[in-house]
Amino acid sequence: MEYVELIKETVHIKDSISIKILKYFSIQHIQSAALFARHAYSIEKNYDGVFSDELFSHHSSYVTGSILSSVFFLEATINELFADTVESNSKIVQKLNQATIQLMAKMWKLGVPRTANFKILQKYQIALGLAQNKIFDPGASPYQDVNLLVKLRNDLVHYEPESVKSPSSDDFGAGDIHRYEKMLRGKFLANPLTGQGNPFYPDKCLGHGCAEWAVNSSVKFVDAFFSRMGLVSPYDHVRDRLNTK
Repeated sequence: MEYVELIKETVHIKDSISIKILKYFSIQHIQSAALFARHAYSIEKNYDGVFSDELFSHHSSYVTGSILSSVFFLEATINELFADTVESNSKIVQKLNQATIQLMAKMWKLGVPRTANFKILQKYQIALGLAQNKIFDPGASPYQDVNLLVKLRNDLVHYEPESVKSPSSDDFGAGDIHRYEKMLRGKFLANPLTGQGNPFYPDKCLGHGCAEWAVNSSVKFVDAFFSRMGLVSPYDHVRDRLNTK
């Protein structure tokens, strides 16, 4: 007599949907930069000349926050554009010709210009080159201003204390003028919460004027970039939120 063993298997079939979300931060960064600048302006506008350690701390936080966020905006914007050529169907990227999209995507997958191995502004130049558009002149505006902005951001992030001679010193001379005063003189108003004895950097430099310059310079540069690429700026819908006063 044969015995037949019946094996019963239960198969469970489960339907699932995979949802991926591509997060953008560039627009948030530039709105943050503008918000910080407005807060710095409000403090300066209402300053009554009475020193307050807490007030100065708040003011400094807003100004440095604006500078940092402006540079965050610069890097996030170009990274997002490259990433879009690989993963997104954004209307902005779709306006590029297919050859450019494919070339940018290929380079991005190869790590160019990915990570901190590439300088922020170098990433913009690479994008323009891949699209066969005219790159920026490093010695002219708007490239020159954002290059200074990135340098200032870097020195704040990697801050190293240095002795700076007070301009009210009897022996203060041309050789004592700080490098940032030479580079940024005339680009914005000095911090009005400081006095004659305060050095330009960092005291007089880090005021609302600098924060406003940071926001406006970064937006001007990115506007010029998208214009050269033949694209619409992705932050056009929040321009009315980018006022600095």
